[in-house]
Order: sequence, then structure tokens, then C-alpha cells
Amino acid sequence: MAARLPTRRRSEDAATIKKNLSSLQILMNMGFSKHRVEKALAATGNKGVQLASDWLLSHVHDPELDQRLPREYVLYACPAGDIGVQLNDFWDRSLAQCGRNSAHNLFPHVTLCSFFKCEDSNVAHLEHALQKAVDKYQSYSPENVLLEYFDSPNYIGLFLDDKSADFMRQVCQDFAVEADKLSGTKIEPHKKQLHLTLAYQFHSSHFDVLVKLSKELDFKGPARWEFRLYSRDPRIAKAEVLRVLYSHTPRSPDELELISDDYIFMSSAEYQNSSDGWFEGTSWLTGCSGVFPGNYTEKTAESDTWTLHRVLPLTRTKSGSGQNVSPSPILAELLCGSDESRGSKYNSPEGLLTEPLYAKVHKQKKPNVVNSSEQTKKEPRKLFIMRHAERVDITFGQQWLKYCFDLSGKYTRKNLNMPRTVPQRQGGPKSFNKDSPITEIGLFQARLTGEAMRDEGITVKHVFSSSALRCVQTADAILQGIGADDSVKIRVDAGLFEWLAWSPLGIPNWMTPSDMAACGLRVDTEYKPFVTVHQLDPKEKCEQYYKRSHIFTQNVLKLCEKEGGNVLLVGHAGTLDGCSRQLTGLSYRNPTEFTKIVQKIPYCGVVTLEEIQGTGIWDLIQTPFPTLTHGPNPRFDWRILRN
Repeated sequence: MAARLPTRRRSEDAATIKKNLSSLQILMNMGFSKHRVEKALAATGNKGVQLASDWLLSHVHDPELDQRLPREYVLYACPAGDIGVQLNDFWDRSLAQCGRNSAHNLFPHVTLCSFFKCEDSNVAHLEHALQKAVDKYQSYSPENVLLEYFDSPNYIGLFLDDKSADFMRQVCQDFAVEADKLSGTKIEPHKKQLHLTLAYQFHSSHFDVLVKLSKELDFKGPARWEFRLYSRDPRIAKAEVLRVLYSHTPRSPDELELISDDYIFMSSAEYQNSSDGWFEGTSWLTGCSGVFPGNYTEKTAESDTWTLHRVLPLTRTKSGSGQNVSPSPILAELLCGSDESRGSKYNSPEGLLTEPLYAKVHKQKKPNVVNSSEQTKKEPRKLFIMRHAERVDITFGQQWLKYCFDLSGKYTRKNLNMPRTVPQRQGGPKSFNKDSPITEIGLFQARLTGEAMRDEGITVKHVFSSSALRCVQTADAILQGIGADDSVKIRVDAGLFEWLAWSPLGIPNWMTPSDMAACGLRVDTEYKPFVTVHQLDPKEKCEQYYKRSHIFTQNVLKLCEKEGGNVLLVGHAGTLDGCSRQLTGLSYRNPTEFTKIVQKIPYCGVVTLEEIQGTGIWDLIQTPFPTLTHGPNPRFDWRILRN
């Protein structure tokens, strides 16, 4: 008789077992060591397996990944609801009007204890200790926290009423006792008068403005307050924190990769003593260190890099008073949501809705869920940057003006490659001396390029051109070749003009958009340029040219982002590098390197960049249509046959 087969485990049994496994067990079953898993869960606030695994993959090259460096924790009392919104608005307005002061290093809070260290394996005990302390005194929690305004020449803040302060101190004291009992963690509660700082260490000239702004706050009415437990990487303590604005790809082993929306922390001395604009710092996202260009970052609050572990209500609502307040979004989520749902939304100190930053290192940002009618895949935007076509003054020399215009200003074509006609413009023929039109071959070059784009199915929705006539004419001919709809207009902007060091005769007296339109060029006469002629600096340095070009390109891409579609920039030889260099994460070239690059760019030369959707990153790619090569064709003099 055959032996009976063992009972096969049902699939729902396996699912149940997986559900009951802790995040620690699941990650260890995936092959991660216990120490690394505990560190990842602590760093991400134990908000789910996905976020912790993202952190582990991001920190695979972190030299301190296997070192036992416990995180630093702190307990704050934080205002929420209306007063929280008012205080955040005050932070923004004081920063905009008076610049950064020391209060901007954190968010609005009342400090209840000094920073303390807790081993990664004991974080769950720490959270349990806080929960136990709050539960113990829940019936004694205040219905409102009263605040008293105070200012002095170097400090502006709000002091808490004695009853509320005593309650907070008692909860913190019991938290310290429970944490020591459960995990041996030592916490030192604050015994000094509790307060919420609005501004300090500010310039004396800003005092009156800060006082005026702070006295506009309405903190007399009911407000909701919360206990919040935060942690930070110990490397951030006493460090300057910078937010990454632009991506940067390392070009040498000692450089640090910059990832958009990452944070970099470094010593204050490094921030103050750099002589060349490059700093040495550590990435918050990866833990890796190296040097990086400082102009790709901006100073930000240290607390932007903190992890939120626990939120518990501090105040209780008034029963039957009609003033009941629903829990803050972050508290409601933490009370009702699952670990996985919490991990996908909340990780900022203020409890604002954010995407998990760790996911950005190895994968693109996940798109929002849309209905089936919106699920058609969108092509990534492309940015085409093009040099203008062949110009008359380079082909025929400046003497073309003398030969083609008579004393009355009448134009006569002297060569088949000269324009059939030239625009009537203010200043007469002399205006062409600094602002040349393109040749007939130039028109053909531009149309041919547009036709190549059309043949590859490329459409262009947004067109921007330098104010130079040769660039606008090139853009117009390209649109003819593409067969673009009449609604696609050319937006003329001085921000695309070439490096002014190459205009020794001064800034040209360009034609106005209205005059260009009157000559038949499809120019948008309603467009307001990002850069006007009056904003150009005739003594512009190469670095300033790169910055101008980069800022202009960023503004263009932001302006066109909502409508989508490909963007075409028509400028000069230097435009190809000036508008793409920093957009792809590279630093600007010095004048010698820049000049060598520019000399290699032909008429109608094109570079193409493609947007990596959801990342804010643009990559140089192979231009999807053939390039144009036009060999030298010297002027023919029939008289040579007479000899």
C-alpha cells in the first residue's frame, strides 16, 4: 500500500505566514544581515519593507553601513492645525524678507529633551516607552496650550504656560524612565522654561520686520499639539545641510554623484573655507562622500533630513464645545494606516505628503494612479538645441554691405547665395553689420533639417530663438520644413544670445518681434522674454554665460512642462554647450575649452536631450535624424577661363 502523501500547504497559508512576519524577518529572509536591516528600519522609521530595502540598496557603498553608529533621537512638542500653518507661513515670509536666521535650521517646535542615542535594535522599545508615557497621562492632557509672546534684540519667541509646560515635562520624564527600563537608553529631559523659537541670531537691522511679522500671528485660540519623536544620522549633527538642485555625474573618482532632491551634509568649516566653489560632503541618500560643485546646491534646514518615528496627540479636544478638531493628516495616517501605506507617504518632519526619497536612487518616481483613459504612455520630452544656419557676413565678409546697398539704401543681390530680399529695419543697412541675415544656402540648410525632423515623425510644440536675425530666420525655415501648424510661434529671447565676449562691437540693435512678424517671420509678438537686452552684461565672463544659458533653459522647460511636447532652441554655436552642459549635471567649461568646442559645431548643428520622466534629469542622446554636412564651395570667377 502506497504511503499517504503529506498534506500540501495551501497558498493562503503561505500568505498568512508572510503577513505575520515582521519587516525584520522579511528583510532577513531576503538575505540582508540583521545589523543592516535594523539600521535600515531605524533610518526609515520602520515604515515598511519596501522603503527599508530601498535604503539598503541605496547605501550599498556607504563606508559606515556596517559600523555600529546608533542614530540620535529627540522628542519635540509640535503645533499642528491652524497655528502650525501660521507658523510655517511665518517661517517662509521671514526667510523671504530677512534671509535665513538660526530658527530656519528646524521647523516650529518645543524641545522637550536633549538629543540622545539609541541602538538600532532598541527603537521599537523606545517607541513603546513613549506610547506608555503618553497613555499614562492622557487624562491630564491640556485642552489648549497658552503661548506668551516675548522679544529681545537677538531673540523672538513664544513661551508656554506653566500648566502645559509641566504636563509636557512629566510625560518626557516618564518617557525617560520607561526607555531606560526597557532598553537602557538614557534620556535627559529639559528642565528649563519651555518655549517655541520664532527667530534668533538674526541681523539687528531685521529686528523690526521680524517683530512685525511675528505679531501678526494669532495664537490665542484653540490649537492642536502633538508629541513627535524624530531621529537623525549622527553624521548630520553640527553639519551644514545642503539640498541638491541639479544632478551631477562624477568625472573623476573623488567626485560625489549629485542626485536631484538629495541632501548633502558637510562641516561648517568646509562650507566657509572653500576657495573654488567645490566642497567635500556626504550624501544623505547614499552615505557616500566626495567633492561636488557648490552651485548645484542650496542651504536648507537640517530637519529636512530627519526621520519621523512616532506621533501622539498632546492636547485633547473640548467635548461638546463645537471646537473639536480632527487629527492632523500625519497623525490620522499613523493611527489608522498600515506600515506599507505609511512608508509610501510620510517621512518629512512636518508630516507633509511626500514621496519616499530613497526610491529615487535606483528607480524612477512612481506615477500617480490614473483612470484607464489617461493611461496612454507619454513619450518623454525632447529638447533640441540648434545653431543657426549659414550667415551672410561670414560667407561674403563685411564688405557685402558696401557692394549690395547703394547710397539710398536700396539692396541688390550680387550672388545667388545672397538673400533674395532683406528686411526693412530701423538704422538702415548699417544695422546688418552686427546682425547679419542668413544666406540662401542657409535657408536651404534649415529647411532640410526641418524636413529630416518631419521624416522621423518629430514634432515641435515650443520654439525659442535668440534675438539675432540669423537665428529667427533659421527657426522659421525649420518650422517650414517640419510643416508645423501656424499656431507654433517663435518666442524671441535675448537669453539665447551668444557669449558677449564674442560681440566686440557691442550688443546689436536687434529688430523687434513686431518688425520681424511684419517681414513674414512667424514670431510670437505677445511673448515676454525671460532676458531682455538691458539685462545683458557686455563684460560677461564665460562662467556667467553658462549660468545665463542654464537658468534660461530651466525657465523654458518649466514654462513648457504643463503643456508637454518637444522644445526647440535656436541659438549660436555656444548655445549647444551653454544650454545643455549643466542641465546634464556637468560643470561649465573654462574659456579655452569652450572655444575649442564651439569651433567644432557647424551651421545647423544639433544636440538632443531627453527627459527622464519623473526625475528632473535630462540626458544627451543620439539626435534621431541625420546631421547636415556642407562642404566648402568657394566663389567662382568666370574670368579665370580667359587666361
